Amino acid sequence: MPAKTLADVAYERVRGICLGFPAAEEKLSHGAPSFHVRGKMFLMFVDGHHDDTRVAVWCKAAPEEQRRLVASDPARYFVPPYVGVKGWVGVRLDGADPGWIDLSIVVEEGWRSVAPSRVARGEDVPPPRKKLPPPTRVTTDPALVKALHARFRDVCLALPGAEIEEDGWHATFRAKKRPFAYFVDNHHGDGMIGGWVRGDKRANAKLVAAEPERYFIPQHIGARGWIGMRLDLRKVDWTLIAERVAASHAMVAPPVAPRRTPGRKQAPAKH
Repeated sequence: MPAKTLADVAYERVRGICLGFPAAEEKLSHGAPSFHVRGKMFLMFVDGHHDDTRVAVWCKAAPEEQRRLVASDPARYFVPPYVGVKGWVGVRLDGADPGWIDLSIVVEEGWRSVAPSRVARGEDVPPPRKKLPPPTRVTTDPALVKALHARFRDVCLALPGAEIEEDGWHATFRAKKRPFAYFVDNHHGDGMIGGWVRGDKRANAKLVAAEPERYFIPQHIGARGWIGMRLDLRKVDWTLIAERVAASHAMVAPPVAPRRTPGRKQAPAKH
């Protein structure tokens, strides 16, 4: 059995805090563990969201509380994407001292802000549930990830002007400072090893409908025309992968036609 990672330990602690509040329930939201009360979310656990390396939670809070916390300790608190504009606050759990007591206070305020008044007063609460073991977190084979990462990297870096930015086994490939491909391992615990490339939304939808085991729409950026390709299948057509990567690269760094040198006009012949 693999050793628990920092994220595993933090997740179990967060889960224990959240499910300790009346009527709290755990669900998956965009592939990440999230906690709700009567259908309203008050916290999401995030592990390496997109390109960052943070193990953290995003917790519902009032905008003034968000500003106060971030100003008081910017190394621990931050404004998360998407929900930060609504006052939610991010809390890092990967520091030397995660501050579990402080986190419990923040989480309680988040829970209280969405809990119906009867639940907050301790009424209308179902009987205590039996304590369940934490769910198994999906993992991928490190050796397979390493091999696929190397092969996908070679495909991407063979293109003109391509550059790589690595974050563990995740990688972003850019040309002219714009991303044209991502290598993603177990994004939000989905258990997949894949490559994301740019494409056409209608064509992407047809591909996913025709071959859902091979193609998928990535979270968040799929709406902007990105498509995911499974790299961890038993049979992978790397020629087709290379073609899709090249097409994505061309969308951000189209080939430049060679400049034509104007020819000199010939002087009229003398008779």
